[in-house]
Amino acid sequence: MKIAVIGAAGGVGRRVVAQAAKAGHDVAALVRREEQADMMSLYGAKPVMGDLEGDWQAVLDGADAVVWAAGGGAGGNYQAIDGEALGRVADTLTERGPKRLIVVSSMGVDRPEQMPPFLQQVLKVKAQSDGHVQQSGLDFTIVRPGGLNDEPGGGKITVGTHAPRGSISRDDVASVVLACLGDPSTAGKTFEMVAGEQGISDAISSL
Repeated sequence: MKIAVIGAAGGVGRRVVAQAAKAGHDVAALVRREEQADMMSLYGAKPVMGDLEGDWQAVLDGADAVVWAAGGGAGGNYQAIDGEALGRVADTLTERGPKRLIVVSSMGVDRPEQMPPFLQQVLKVKAQSDGHVQQSGLDFTIVRPGGLNDEPGGGKITVGTHAPRGSISRDDVASVVLACLGDPSTAGKTFEMVAGEQGISDAISSL
């Protein structure tokens, strides 16, 4: 499968790139800087220079699926990235394909008032863009991890429409993304996830 990864240099994105390339997929990774391109090449991916606020569509050429792993973060330009840019990506895929889109979002998007105050505004923006994806007609899957950490992936998770509050390793988030790409039954589904006791494949199958 040829996978286009948007947000490839981020904490989750680079793990998606590395795992997908190791699994034998043909990976195109959107990056903004030369040092990021060098990192993607080391992972075995094809770096594509671009910017979500400018020229970025070349990363889609020949792709079978797209992974959105970009984010402005609570302290960054989340309105432009988490909101407007994801909307543009969804619209572009609706027009030109591919139809398969995995979005890495955040736990609490549908209940920001229950989340820490510093996250509430970015979650409201994500709620709008997630909703746009859900109404796009694409074969989407939206994964909403809890708090992210850099611990080694344990391969055990808990999933659900509303998962219990908790954290999850970025390694495991990337593994879930790859599992969803390999499971067409996840199209049209939105779910939260944290570290848990169930193997990733079994957890995904239980949705």
